[in-house]
Amino acid sequence: MDEVGIRALKQNASAVVARVAAGASVTITVRGRPVAQMAPVSGNRVETLIQAGRARRSRRKLSDLPPPAEFRPGPPTLSAELEEMRQAERY
Repeated sequence: MDEVGIRALKQNASAVVARVAAGASVTITVRGRPVAQMAPVSGNRVETLIQAGRARRSRRKLSDLPPPAEFRPGPPTLSAELEEMRQAERY
């Protein structure tokens, strides 16, 4: 793992990012003390979850879903009731 000081990173940011893109991990230091680590992106997050068995691909297309249900007004929500009560208390 390479180490790069913050000043060197500022002066050579493109070169450091190119090294990281090529697969290297770089530790960024301030006055010799490690403060951050730059590493290559490990790929698509969704693909990683699928490979780990924590997610699965959709079986249908988004366009196959039914349209959303119509809004039907009903009794006031609890939030609306509380807001109305608070407004009445203030005046």
